[in-house]
Amino acid sequence: MQLHNAHIPITAREAGFSLVEMMLAMLIGMVIMGGILSIYTNTRDTQRSSSDQLQLVADARFAIDTIAYDLRHAGVYGGTNLPTTIECYKDDASCPAALALAANDCYAHWYIDIVNPIFGSNEVVPANYACIANHQANTDVLVVHYADSNPIVTNDLASKTAYVRSNYQGGELFIGTTIPDIPGDDETDPAKIMPNQLTSNHLLYARAYYVSNYTDTAGDGRPSLRRVDLVPGATGPTVEDQLILPGVEDFQVQYGVDTDGDKWVDQYVNADAVTKWSKVFAAKIWVLVRAEHKETGLDTKQSFSLGGKVAVDLGGVDGYRRLLLSSVVRLRNMQRVDEMAAPGS
Repeated sequence: MQLHNAHIPITAREAGFSLVEMMLAMLIGMVIMGGILSIYTNTRDTQRSSSDQLQLVADARFAIDTIAYDLRHAGVYGGTNLPTTIECYKDDASCPAALALAANDCYAHWYIDIVNPIFGSNEVVPANYACIANHQANTDVLVVHYADSNPIVTNDLASKTAYVRSNYQGGELFIGTTIPDIPGDDETDPAKIMPNQLTSNHLLYARAYYVSNYTDTAGDGRPSLRRVDLVPGATGPTVEDQLILPGVEDFQVQYGVDTDGDKWVDQYVNADAVTKWSKVFAAKIWVLVRAEHKETGLDTKQSFSLGGKVAVDLGGVDGYRRLLLSSVVRLRNMQRVDEMAAPGS
C-alpha cells in the first residue's frame, strides 16, 4: 500500500527553530552571559581591591609593630639599662681585650657601639655606614642597640655569637661560650647558672632600618623596608642585610627630645637636629606602603605628609594604592641611659 503525506500538516513536517530564532536565542544568550561575566569580573576586581586594601593595612601595621618593638627595647642590656656600666663596648679603654670585628659591619665595631642605643639620619645614609646599599633617596635610617630580654643558660651559649652578661651592677659584652667575670656574679659553677638568677646572659642586637630601592634584585623597581642585623656567622658575629617588607616607599622618623632636663619630651625633631641622643625619650615613625597589584583606571594621584616633609605628590595614574601609618613610641629606658650618658653623647 502506498503512503501519501500530502495531507500531513506543514507544521508537523517542519518542527524546530528557524535560523532567525536560533540567531535571536544566541544573541539573548550572549547578552546574558556577558552580563554574568561582567558581574563576575566586577566582583572579582572588588574582592581583589578589598583584599589589597586589607593587606596594605596588615603590612603597614607589621612594619610599624616590628620597628616599635625594637625601639621600646633600645637601651636594655639584660639586667641593666646603663650601657656605660657594661665593659667592652666600642672604644672602651677599660676592656682587657677588644672584641673581634664583625663581618660586613657598618663600620669597625658598630655592633658593640652601645653607648647611644638610639641613632638616626635624616633622608641619607649615615656617614661611613658601608652596610647599607641601594638606599632609597630621601628616606630615613634608624639604628637601635639592645639585648634580648630572655636570659640564656650558660650551657646553651653558642660559639661565634655576641652576648652581654649583666646584672644590676653592670656587665660585659662577650662572644661565644666563655662567660666573663662581672661584678656581683658570685656563681662558682657557671654551668649551674639559671635564667632566674640576677646575673644572666642575653643575646645582643644591633639593627639599622632603612628603605631600599629594590625588593628581590637591584633594579626591580619595587622599594622595600630592610634592616641590617647582627647574626651569628661562619667565623664570628656577622652583620646581615634582611628584607622586612616589600612595597615600602618611604620611612620617616622624628625624635622626641628633652630640651630642659625634666625627662619629658619638649619637641619632635628630625635626626639632623638632635644634639644629644641620650636626650631622646620618644620616637614618631611613619611608614608609607604601596599595594602589590595595580588597579586599572584607578586615580592614585595622592599627597602625603610625613616626618615633617612637605606633602609628597606621588604622581598620576600608576594604579597602585598606598597607605600611610604612623605611631609614637615612648622610650622609657632612655631616661636611665641619659643619667649615665658618656660625655658628649
